[in-house]
Amino acid sequence: MKNSTIIPVLKTLDKKECREFTKWLASPFFNQRKDVIDLFQYLTAGQHLAEEKFLLKERIYRKLFPKESYDDAKFRQTVHFLYKQLEQFIAYKEIERDEFAYSVAYLKALRKRNVPKVFQNKFKAMKRQGLGSQLLDNSGLKHSFALYDEHSSLLGGIDRTKDIHLQECINAFDTLFIAEKLKYACLALSHQQVFRTTYESKFFEEVIKTVETEPSLLDYPAIAIYYYGYLVQRKDEDSDEYYFSLKSTLQEHLDVFGESEQRDIYLMKLNYCIQRINKGATNFQRELFEIYQDTFESKIILENDVLSRRTYLNAIMIALRFKAFDWVENVIKEYTHYLEPEYQKVFRDFCEAKLAFELGNYSRAQQLLLYFDSNDILISMNAKTMLLKIYYEEDEQDALESLLESMKVYLKRKKVIGYHKDVFQNMLKYTKKLVRINPFDKEKRVTLRKEIEEASPLTDRPWLLEQIDKMGG
Repeated sequence: MKNSTIIPVLKTLDKKECREFTKWLASPFFNQRKDVIDLFQYLTAGQHLAEEKFLLKERIYRKLFPKESYDDAKFRQTVHFLYKQLEQFIAYKEIERDEFAYSVAYLKALRKRNVPKVFQNKFKAMKRQGLGSQLLDNSGLKHSFALYDEHSSLLGGIDRTKDIHLQECINAFDTLFIAEKLKYACLALSHQQVFRTTYESKFFEEVIKTVETEPSLLDYPAIAIYYYGYLVQRKDEDSDEYYFSLKSTLQEHLDVFGESEQRDIYLMKLNYCIQRINKGATNFQRELFEIYQDTFESKIILENDVLSRRTYLNAIMIALRFKAFDWVENVIKEYTHYLEPEYQKVFRDFCEAKLAFELGNYSRAQQLLLYFDSNDILISMNAKTMLLKIYYEEDEQDALESLLESMKVYLKRKKVIGYHKDVFQNMLKYTKKLVRINPFDKEKRVTLRKEIEEASPLTDRPWLLEQIDKMGG
């Protein structure tokens, strides 16, 4: 039974849901079979879902029907009935989380049962709850369309010769259509950047033109967010104007969107800031740090209670640029356990070393870095780069020369490609020039400074320039 569809679904139930599903199965309205209850209790006991020996069909059958010989058809039927109940329970839980789903379904039932007075009362109550308003996410806009569609259908069923409020229904559909087209356009652009693929979408240019010619549509946060998000991702030139429009819209209407959607929108902002920083727009470093502060504080940055190790590292690196040492210390203390278990020690050690380095505690940083080992090539090279800086600043010439050579070999041996390889190669190149330059030769110092200022990509440019400034007394 280990390969049965029901197993991975059961594994997603938490303790509270297990208790609730037990009550569900005990209700005669949903289930009248004791073997279904017994199967669920068996599967969720102890480590039964985790260990293969407990999932042997014959073993389970003996527990359910101790006085019978194994009957595969009967066993499959029991599993089938449990799975059908599980489907309904999970669907119910999902609908329960939706603020308007129950109300829309009830409204539809009222229309079909032909109770117009009760329908109208419920319709008005739902509008007072916010359906039909501008301050809705895409899910809310879908429910708004359903609300007006049901209303129009009810009125049409009563008397088609009178106004059936069809325009409200059309307007709701148009708004939903525009919001959805823009949302999927943003998703498509994001995926294109990662997967190097293209997507085709009909009527999209017409949607953009409609928003441009009818700016009142931007009063809908679901339209404004994805309109600006699309422009931020699409424009070849810098789109700072659209970025700040996206930022202000999100600040004003953050609570309109669910956690998952908030995360996607913040990622659009993050990616834009990183792109601008890579192009030399240093003012976006502060923007980037503020985004990390907001998303860590709200924990929106977590997805299924897991924090991306890259996000963890990038947030700490940008915070250190602003000497936000207390914030970094708190992130290491409070968020490391959200990383995937296999990365927790490596990333904690690296970030603690980086914090110690920035605080000038080189002995502590060196202690963490000397035996630092990771299969992650980028973090390994960054650790070596930090050690390189310590050796240089502590004037440990032999150790520095040895490390420079080992890093050169490491770069050749490992598959560090593209931008990252260029970054590390430039760092090695200019560190060697720092070591070999006559610190009292002003002309050569000026020449080297100019080289470093113009070199690209070069992440550690500020540190290299600082070392030149220290030369010559």
